[in-house]
Amino acid sequence: MRALVLLLAFSGVAHAMPEDVSRVYGMLESSRLEEAAPLVDRLRKDASVYPFVAGAWAFYHGDYTAAADTLESALSSQALDPQLVGEATQLRDLARNNAAVIKGFVHRRSAHFDVAVAPGLDEALVGPALDTLEKQWTQAGGDLGEQPEGPIRVEIYGDITDLAKVSPLTVAEIETSGTIALCKYNRLMATSPRALVAGYPWLDTLSHELTHYLVTRASHDTVPIWLHEGIAKLEETRWRAPFGGSLSPSQEHLLATGLRDGHLVTFAQMHPSMALLPSQEDAGLAFAEVTTALQRITEGRGPAALRRLIGALRDGADVNHAVLAVTGETFGAFEKSWHAWLKTRGYRLHPELGMERLRFKRDGVPKDDKDEDAPPTAPGNEREQKARSHVRLGTMLRTRGRLQAAASEYEQASAIFGPGHPEVAGRLGRTYLELHAWDKAIASARPGIERRPESAGLKVTVGRALLEKGDDAAARPYLEGALAVNPYDPQTRCGLQKIYAALHDPRETIEAAACKQVSAR
Repeated sequence: MRALVLLLAFSGVAHAMPEDVSRVYGMLESSRLEEAAPLVDRLRKDASVYPFVAGAWAFYHGDYTAAADTLESALSSQALDPQLVGEATQLRDLARNNAAVIKGFVHRRSAHFDVAVAPGLDEALVGPALDTLEKQWTQAGGDLGEQPEGPIRVEIYGDITDLAKVSPLTVAEIETSGTIALCKYNRLMATSPRALVAGYPWLDTLSHELTHYLVTRASHDTVPIWLHEGIAKLEETRWRAPFGGSLSPSQEHLLATGLRDGHLVTFAQMHPSMALLPSQEDAGLAFAEVTTALQRITEGRGPAALRRLIGALRDGADVNHAVLAVTGETFGAFEKSWHAWLKTRGYRLHPELGMERLRFKRDGVPKDDKDEDAPPTAPGNEREQKARSHVRLGTMLRTRGRLQAAASEYEQASAIFGPGHPEVAGRLGRTYLELHAWDKAIASARPGIERRPESAGLKVTVGRALLEKGDDAAARPYLEGALAVNPYDPQTRCGLQKIYAALHDPRETIEAAACKQVSAR
């Protein structure tokens, strides 16, 4: 299962607010600040509500210190409408936390985005982040008919504890569901890849969250969670791939298992947020389901189907009528036909992959990136146990510098598991790299990528070997793919610098700085 990326669906206007404030707050929550501005100005003379509105306005603009001060003053005032006390308290606390978490962050701008990261290693994220977001703004924004001027704020935090401080989620909920990023409070919020043992698909994650932002604006925050997530999943790779989305082998396995066992996560269970599902397995299954649901809706209709769905919901239709307008089926009929369609798709089980869980670092302790391809630990049958014995012996030999003998053991494990077993492929490929056997490194690692496309290590192995062979053009997509998961590997960033320099690609300057940064750590 790829890294989970979630819209935190606790949006919607707070209850028991005065009507005029509720209207403003709804516009803030749906990132339509330009529409809210005249209403905010109209409330200036109302001492019972304006201090709260001014604080919320500052918070949604990212001025957290001013927001906290304004809301604290509002709470101290005898004039504040009692209906606003609870919301003002929550926003004040969030504003204080936000101000503390991003204190000292550096900001970098592009045409439509403002990315904020901690100074130091995470500055290596900024160039690829801005490049990806601008591409997604063009592609997904065009698909959805929503391309706001911006700048759209993006904050990348160093650890999941920081994400918990600036959102309604707890650390336990983040770890349980595998939540890694959110779209809320008029910004994109993501965790740095350095907070995880092997990184995660962080560029797809940012584009996923940007899609949520665009859907929220275009729909005036009227899209139900399953549809929101389905659109974001369908569109998250638009910055680098054609419209239509796809399932990774791990997601395909989850869906095939759910169909076989008669266990699917219902749309109702996905509400109010996938971040609250009881496990990473359930969350991964839910994402696979909504991806296919949107594939079914857009089949033969393309992005226009998304615009029609969003437009109908924005204009007041319920989900039943919106789906009916696009598909010609009521919502209930669509669910039935979608389930029947799923059974015709031939989704395959990939038990050798298992559940690809996100592994968060603890207490900032660095982990060896080789943990990414630790061998399977399930008991398995006698044949599989024999393969694991070869892997263990190969690893012992490799750590002692006996590379040829290690490669022989890994080859025997590969013969049992079959070519491309991701864990074995990673170890065997790296061993052949160290032996300068470039063709064998490529032949060992490349099949593993087909089964685990999220593996940065496998892509680096193939990219490095191709570079050593002098084939920069072939190496480029592998190293760019590795960058999209683990941006801190010097082999990736320095390799891309070399490739971009040869191509006179302007990104060479960005990669040169990143190469220097990540090599110095």
